[in-house]
Amino acid sequence: MDCSNCAAPLAGKSNICRYCGTLNDADLRTLEHHGGQAAPSDRDCPRCDRAMQSITISAGDSFELERCETCLGIFFDPGELDSLIDKSVSHVQRIDNERLAILVDEEWQAHRSTVAYVKCPVCGVLMNRKNYGSRSGIVVDRCRNHGVWLDGGELSQLLKWSKAGGQLHDRKRQEEDLELEERKERAAKRTKLNAQAVERGRYMGGGIGYGSSLPGLVRIIFDLLI
Repeated sequence: MDCSNCAAPLAGKSNICRYCGTLNDADLRTLEHHGGQAAPSDRDCPRCDRAMQSITISAGDSFELERCETCLGIFFDPGELDSLIDKSVSHVQRIDNERLAILVDEEWQAHRSTVAYVKCPVCGVLMNRKNYGSRSGIVVDRCRNHGVWLDGGELSQLLKWSKAGGQLHDRKRQEEDLELEERKERAAKRTKLNAQAVERGRYMGGGIGYGSSLPGLVRIIFDLLI
């Protein structure tokens, strides 16, 4: 993306032109459609401590967001960010691992800002910092109850990540993690049942009442499983 003032290329994550110093509105320029009149919001920017503006963005659906006119950060109510990305980026059929690696290693990692915790614009409690998705390179500020804060320029980066198959990669990773947890639970259950069967076999003298010791142990395990 180029600077809106001097047309010089913007470097990586930064939305400030290194040539003319212009703060570029990279987020709204990335979206195909946006509009509506800005209106004063009763929420203050967690970075600048100034009143934000309510803006309406059209991206498939209509989204009303709070945005700081000074730093261009955006606050999303619960579920809004995920919905906006889903509506803005569609028909992604494959994961471009090479592109994802480039976005993280070359464009974003070298331009990380200083870590600073900020307060939720709604409740005033310090928000948690958490990676958005897998391999996005973006750490968002999240309030469990009220929403997500993105610094200026981070929305456009998340849209690039999504276009490169980032959401597909994240969903695949979640499915793999879930499958791994289920396998661990099954293995733990088998271990517990085997231990119970051994103890029960010892108590019954190696399967007294069930015939020989081996068939008795098999019968004990079967009884425990059902």
